[in-house]
Amino acid sequence: MLKQIKLFFTLGLIILVLVFILIPQTASADALSALSNTMSRLSDSTPTAVYSDHTIKYTTPSGVGAGETMEITFPSGFAIGSVDYTDIDVSWGASTGYENELTLAATPSGSTWGAAFAGQVLTITSGTGTISTTSKVVVEIGNNASGGNVQIQNHVTAATYTISIAGDFGDTGKIAIVILTNDQVIVDTTIDPYLTFTISDNAVSLLKSGGLNPDYNNTGFNSDSAFSVNTNAGSGYNVSYNGATLFANGGANTINAMAAKAASSIGTEQFGLNLRDNVTPNTGVDPSGGGSGVPAADYNTADQFKFAADTTTTLVSASDATSSNTFTVTYIVNVNETTEAGAYSTTITYICTGNF
Repeated sequence: MLKQIKLFFTLGLIILVLVFILIPQTASADALSALSNTMSRLSDSTPTAVYSDHTIKYTTPSGVGAGETMEITFPSGFAIGSVDYTDIDVSWGASTGYENELTLAATPSGSTWGAAFAGQVLTITSGTGTISTTSKVVVEIGNNASGGNVQIQNHVTAATYTISIAGDFGDTGKIAIVILTNDQVIVDTTIDPYLTFTISDNAVSLLKSGGLNPDYNNTGFNSDSAFSVNTNAGSGYNVSYNGATLFANGGANTINAMAAKAASSIGTEQFGLNLRDNVTPNTGVDPSGGGSGVPAADYNTADQFKFAADTTTTLVSASDATSSNTFTVTYIVNVNETTEAGAYSTTITYICTGNF
């Protein structure tokens, strides 16, 4: 009886050994974690082809050993086209996944990893390189890869699809991605053009304090007015003027217009105007505003004046939009002993044009 028991025990042990040897043992795969795929476009390729970059991330608990592979399978209908290793970046690390950049080629060789598509499957193959356990892995495909210039074409049908990750490195996982009929929102608005032009004083009296001195040789008559411009015209604006020189007695008597820029000359019959800003004379721009206007050269010199009679003449211009431009116009008249008596006046028309 004892011999029989020993025989049965021996036979059972042999059978167990044979089962262990002859039946393949399957290792359990670990699950990838922190999986994601960020696409640059989610629109479907209907009716026009839409291409997208892919940034795939996951954490591998097992890591990757020398000679092992990671396989990323795209759903059928995503056109891989001519994407190759030059359009792919792979990196890994403990913190962000970008710490260690792999050197890639079409096939592995030593420390260079292979990266190649076969149909819908991207296989990343180690030569002698490894990826440590619990590392974060980042796979970039498309224009987002260094030197990449080919992208994967999106599916023609809007739906939710699944990307699978496996390979003989032992870990597996899946990522859901979505394709939409339209992934863009068109935002528009209309900014109406505007132009404001204000003149501070519509009547200016050229008066000399204390009245006119009979010798006509000490001070000219002068006074100021101001105008301001605001516009969103992309090419700025220009302000021009038109008017006759001072006249009296129905035009029978006139005061000479300063045809060329000149200094005020007491005792010389002349009428002219000068332009300056309200804070820093003759810079042409009010520092308190945001303007960019520039006075015409003949009018922007301190204490020099000019007047172009009966001719539309540009006084100020700007090349772009301005939030505020304020200028002061100084009018001056000098007379001499032979200037005829009379009530002299003129009307000067200012014209502001926005260049939209």
